[in-house]
Amino acid sequence: MVPDTHNALLPLGDTLLERIQSCESISTMQELAFEIRDNSGAAHLTYHFLSNPWVREGGELGVTTYPLSWQILYTEKNLVHSDPVVRTALTSALPFLWSEIKILSQKEKRVMQLFSEQNMGKDGMSIPLRGLRGEVGLLTITSRNIHDFGRDRRRVYAATFSQIGAYMHEWFANYGGRREALAPPRLSIRERECLAYHGEGLMTQEVSYRLNISEATVRLYLATARHKLCAQTTCGAVAKAIKFGLI
Repeated sequence: MVPDTHNALLPLGDTLLERIQSCESISTMQELAFEIRDNSGAAHLTYHFLSNPWVREGGELGVTTYPLSWQILYTEKNLVHSDPVVRTALTSALPFLWSEIKILSQKEKRVMQLFSEQNMGKDGMSIPLRGLRGEVGLLTITSRNIHDFGRDRRRVYAATFSQIGAYMHEWFANYGGRREALAPPRLSIRERECLAYHGEGLMTQEVSYRLNISEATVRLYLATARHKLCAQTTCGAVAKAIKFGLI
């Protein structure tokens, strides 16, 4: 479940992750994407499964709340090859803001200009996603206001949507026939405890106190758990651990 500390700003509901996991079709996931967008206050939400070249170029395996006019423009002009967001996601491990992306060419600049002209958000936050077999995905939300991702709100959005993205990515990896079901990775008792406390919203210092271990040791357990779960963020690791019934 999404921690209560996040729901204070993003009232997405306690059963959201279970609903993502139990979606029966892409159309159902598409409806859920609109619901998440509306309940989170984001301007738009998009998820794409990027591992398959056919998917990258056609965009068939994913969901989005962007208007159809932008989807058609993006596909017809084949903008994926010049999209700096996609480029950055394929080389990044952590959530990033569009306003922080270094534009490398006039083509990339043009993609961002075209998006801005569509008035679909003041800034974007993209979250790179990796599956247990290396499958690559990308979850993006755009903001209604230029300051939506500032300071503490950035942390809240990144933490919440890392969990949402982890569940969506796992669903699409299986739905797309990219792999058979995997046995859950084995986590130590301490790794599970540290993830569980983090999922409850406790900071590293608080987890250290609860378990009577040093903060450095807590960070080490979280790092090894992230590695075993192929998660870029601790929140993503928490989401996967919940999904596999490890915590």
